[in-house]
Amino acid sequence: MERDTTRSLSRVLEEIRDCKEADRFIDEHATRGGFTAYISEKMADKGRTPAEVRDASGISKNYFYNILNGDRKNPSRDRIIAIAVGLGLDYGETQRALELAGKAPLYPRNVRDVKIAVLINKGCCSVTKMNMMLEEQGIKPLEV
Repeated sequence: MERDTTRSLSRVLEEIRDCKEADRFIDEHATRGGFTAYISEKMADKGRTPAEVRDASGISKNYFYNILNGDRKNPSRDRIIAIAVGLGLDYGETQRALELAGKAPLYPRNVRDVKIAVLINKGCCSVTKMNMMLEEQGIKPLEV
C-alpha cells in the first residue's frame, strides 16, 4: 500500500467541512503513536535492538530509554537525528522521524543540515563517526 503524501492529504483536508468527515479522515490518515511508535516500528523492520540503536546513537542509556518509553516528551532535534542515524534510517525516514517528533526537518539551505544529510545518504550509522566527520569539516557535531 502506497503512503499518501502530505500534499495530497492536505488537498483532501481542504475539502472537509464537518466533524464526521474529519473523524473518518483521522481514522484513515492520522499518525498513531507518533515518534516513539515510528522508531519502534523501524527497529523491528530493520531487526535492530534498542541497545544497538542506543550504542550507535551515542545517547546515554537512561535518556534513550526515557525517549523510547515516552517519558522524555521533547528530546532535542540533535537527539532525534542521532537516533535516526543509530537506527540506520535513510534521508526520507529521518525527515519523517523529525516531523513526527515535531522538529524542523533537515533544511537544504543550512550547511550543517546538508552535511548531515550527505552522511546519512552515505549510510553513516554511528553518531561518533558522523561527529568526527562533521568536526573535520569545521561543522558543529550533534549534541547527544
